[in-house]
Amino acid sequence: MKIFALALITFFSAAAHAEYKQINMTVFGMDCAPCAHAIHVSMKGIKGVDTVNVDLNTGLVTISLTPGNSAGMHQFEEAVEKNGFTHKDATVVVRGKLTGTAGAPILEVEGTSDHYTLTPSAQPADIASLMGKLVEVNGLLPQAAKGKLPDTLHYKTITEAQ
Repeated sequence: MKIFALALITFFSAAAHAEYKQINMTVFGMDCAPCAHAIHVSMKGIKGVDTVNVDLNTGLVTISLTPGNSAGMHQFEEAVEKNGFTHKDATVVVRGKLTGTAGAPILEVEGTSDHYTLTPSAQPADIASLMGKLVEVNGLLPQAAKGKLPDTLHYKTITEAQ
């Protein structure tokens, strides 16, 4: 019975974890297979990365992360920059705690130092009932200055995390 209770606690604590689930970023400057390979290896070396797909023609890097990861956005941006490339906007699917106020919501990605002011990319969602809860956000992180992280996430959807 003790093992069952411990398994339930472990399951529910993992289920409530804030994390990046997927990141799609466009990388500029990749013009050869060794360039794409360098990005692939750098991304795959980040703890918590499950799969990496690099499209040399479009520059799109698609990163899927393992459940329970604690990878921060700065790690992905550093992986691009250390290889001599630049990146533009990134679309993300991320889970985090919704804090702040309904008029000025903030997404905190616990386990990382990442936090974003949320702004709607289209019709704003009614997020008052989600305040203080774990949510899943699908949105756009705009390009920031080199070495800096964006401070705003333009969300497309925001839902209570299951």
